[in-house]
Amino acid sequence: MMDQILLVKATDADAQEVLEITKRAFDLYAKEIRKRESVAALYETLDDVLSDIHHKNVYLARIDGEIVGSVRFELLTDGIAYLSRFSIDPEAQNLGIGGLLLEKVRIECLSMGVRAIALHTASKMRSTVAFYLKNGYYIHSISKDSDYIRALMVNEICEMDEMFDYETVCAKAKH
Repeated sequence: MMDQILLVKATDADAQEVLEITKRAFDLYAKEIRKRESVAALYETLDDVLSDIHHKNVYLARIDGEIVGSVRFELLTDGIAYLSRFSIDPEAQNLGIGGLLLEKVRIECLSMGVRAIALHTASKMRSTVAFYLKNGYYIHSISKDSDYIRALMVNEICEMDEMFDYETVCAKAKH
């Protein structure tokens, strides 16, 4: 039974657990897309996670003190945030934790003046695509720049007054 769910900013002390949860979650992702060698999250190191904690916004979901999920986002140009390494421990999936973390990111992005949040996910993972659609994202485009077909998904959290080239802005983000 869950007594307390906390959504907090990650610190250096959390890096090892973030690394472990990321690898567990992305191991499932890699099995689903059958392209393990193309999933960069599986090859990141503790130093990579620490770098992200220092240079990006990294948030955690804790249930009763235990980290069960993490998400990272960075601010790009033109008021766009790029979300990456969204990971929920496989044993904690389908509890609503992912939706809570996405809402935390949305609230943080709004407070930072972000106009839209973008991310990539494997387009063949129907349940993952459906999850993002349910949480306010739409499929902007698809690409095969990572050796498998990925959907660029966007959540326009503020009114966008013109067509926007998300692909160009997001190409600059480290996946």
